[in-house]
Amino acid sequence: MSSNLIVRLREGDDSCFREIYDLYHFKVFCFVKKYTAQLADSEDVTQNVFIHLWKYRTKLDSNTDLEAVLYKSSKQEISKWYKKQNRIFSVENDQLIKELDSASESDDDISLKLEKIEYLLNKIPAKRRKIFNLHKFEDLSYKEIALEMDMSPSAVANQISKTLQFLKKNSVKNHELYWFALFLINQSENIL
Repeated sequence: MSSNLIVRLREGDDSCFREIYDLYHFKVFCFVKKYTAQLADSEDVTQNVFIHLWKYRTKLDSNTDLEAVLYKSSKQEISKWYKKQNRIFSVENDQLIKELDSASESDDDISLKLEKIEYLLNKIPAKRRKIFNLHKFEDLSYKEIALEMDMSPSAVANQISKTLQFLKKNSVKNHELYWFALFLINQSENIL
């Protein structure tokens, strides 16, 4: 059935596109929701997945599994969305896709990593921790933080750099900080 849909889609069949959308929208949305903070964001990313599918329909191989194409596109769109938001870290597309693909980590492993990051962040001076949190987790610019903390933007940059060096020295990788940020976002949503 998937190959028949791809053949029809490649030919520009609008009704086929609608059929694919109806069949896969909910699955794609549920997948995307795991990685986005707001329902509106999840819907935007999901729409982008289907826009991408339509835009590149002529390049699809009829032997390709449609669901696999949609999930790969979802991963790419999630990564693009985070880069566009520029709210956490500049995670390279390949790194994010690699992380999304590696569902082999158990919840216990992830919990241990989150606890380690939280522990390390609690070891840095309070002012530096606040600066880091404002920039990495609350999406404030160096200039905004400088105004709030009554310091220069270069001093803010220095404090953030020192925090990142400390975390890297303690074997925390950028993608682990990324997951920690997602965890914090999800936690704050659950509180609200």
